[in-house]
Amino acid sequence: MPYSFRGRHLLVDFFGVDPVKLRNCRGLMRVMRAALKKAGFQIIGAAGSHQFKTGGQGVTGFILLSESHAAFHSYPEAGYIALDVYSCGKCDPRPVAAALEAYLVPQKVTRALKKRGL
Repeated sequence: MPYSFRGRHLLVDFFGVDPVKLRNCRGLMRVMRAALKKAGFQIIGAAGSHQFKTGGQGVTGFILLSESHAAFHSYPEAGYIALDVYSCGKCDPRPVAAALEAYLVPQKVTRALKKRGL
């Protein structure tokens, strides 16, 4: 069975972020939802987040998309947040990362864009 291109998977690491922003569950979800909508993604449900009460009180957020998913995991004690956006449709995940970067103002960013299903 031949394999073909199935989508783009963007993985982004933000370092040196203000811990207050990384604990702001509502703020992170607001920015993510707005960025996804602006980039043309369709949010279909199961959007949710959880703020941990122990450790650094980080946030995990997940948004189910018709084009796949978007997720983030913050670690305020380390000034770090991981972003994961998978698009199996025509939507480009890079503007979503750019919007989160503008909100977080990190000191360092690393990005990896993978083609999936090849």
